[in-house]
Amino acid sequence: MRNLIILEWRKLKRPILLTIIVGTLLSIILCSTIYKSYALEHQLEVWEVGFGIINFIFPLIAVLPTCWLMYFERKNGFLKYTLPRASKKQYLVSKWIVISGSSFLIMFIISFAGVVTALYGVQPIDVTYTWVSPQTGEVAPRLLQTHFAGELFTKSPLLYGLLLSVWKGFICVIVATMGYVFSLYSQNLFVILTGPFVYVILENFILSILHLERLRLVTAFEPTNISVEAINPASFIIGPMLAIVIIILYVVYMKFKVKESIYTM
Repeated sequence: MRNLIILEWRKLKRPILLTIIVGTLLSIILCSTIYKSYALEHQLEVWEVGFGIINFIFPLIAVLPTCWLMYFERKNGFLKYTLPRASKKQYLVSKWIVISGSSFLIMFIISFAGVVTALYGVQPIDVTYTWVSPQTGEVAPRLLQTHFAGELFTKSPLLYGLLLSVWKGFICVIVATMGYVFSLYSQNLFVILTGPFVYVILENFILSILHLERLRLVTAFEPTNISVEAINPASFIIGPMLAIVIIILYVVYMKFKVKESIYTM
């Protein structure tokens, strides 16, 4: 298994490293510029406003660098040549380990680079209070009352950014797994690479119509997308679990209903 993982890493290391480099540079640039047009109260908000674009395209970042490989290995028949040298289970699991681990690493590095840039790489912000206290009728700090994990955000911003970056990486593992599973059965590269992104958009749209914004995957990925009053433990469980259920249903459908084989294309 170890040798298979190393082999898969060698196949994918160039696009993975390229994505990390480009994504990190993009994160640093965005977090160094966009905040200048905002009225902010805390330095870490620089990261939040700068990371908005990446929060939107994160399914593509999780899938594009890696999930294309299985499609081409199935298409050119390479996958069949692995049968005498490795068991199907070990070969497929080793691919998943590299793909999921890489997606975690990519998003964590990109996100935490933005955190470090916001806290230590840009000029201190001009603090601006925009919230009016209902008790005094005067402008006052709002983040403790209105921001997700407000106390951690204001008092330990580096820890907050670290923990949320780790969580974002975990969400990307689920999204990359979806792309990988699509690549096992689909014969359409476009579906493989954009399917998880389309899923996130559709899930976001449907749950918003149903007024269940707190349960969306994008809310789990970035909890500041909705008001702090709407956030509860289910906001971090339902979205990821629903994506996992969709992955399982897709595998069951393709394997038992369509009877599609991974080793034929």
